[in-house]
Amino acid sequence: MAFAKEIRAAKASGQMVRIKREAFDEEGNTGYVVATGRTYFVLELVTSAARFDGMACMRYSDVTSVAPEEHASFLERALEARGAVRATQAPVDLSSLHAIIESAAKAFPVITLHVPSDEMRYECFIGKVIEMGAEAVDFAHITRDAEWEEWLREIPYTEIMRVDFGGDYEEALFLAVE
Repeated sequence: MAFAKEIRAAKASGQMVRIKREAFDEEGNTGYVVATGRTYFVLELVTSAARFDGMACMRYSDVTSVAPEEHASFLERALEARGAVRATQAPVDLSSLHAIIESAAKAFPVITLHVPSDEMRYECFIGKVIEMGAEAVDFAHITRDAEWEEWLREIPYTEIMRVDFGGDYEEALFLAVE
């Protein structure tokens, strides 16, 4: 598995890292590896403004590079000055994608599912899990205008490449949804 050893080492050391998945994002994501599983790992996201911004469950196989975060010293000092506390564990079951989605949906009012897109590298759907079938999840999506779509999206598990939860934008949409 691509970079699994480096990701596990980052978790063990507690080092802030930048993880890139070139097929999906050019800049990558900064944070702390909070949990590792067989196929997936959890990154506690840190923004460039030195704030925690939820967690992302990603596949090792999508990772194209893992490196120490270049600005870790600044970010860690700012997080500490703000009294921000790192997570000690992830509130999800990493045994399978199905388990990740199910456990995240139980722990958070809304979650984000990332799927490939023809127009962009990926598309995000933020909302609630309504039902989990054998092949797909029925998902109630919140639009960018904080409104529930009138229909459910059926998202095949084979298309889901990342699951996020606990982020500021997800929370804002949920708080403003009509």
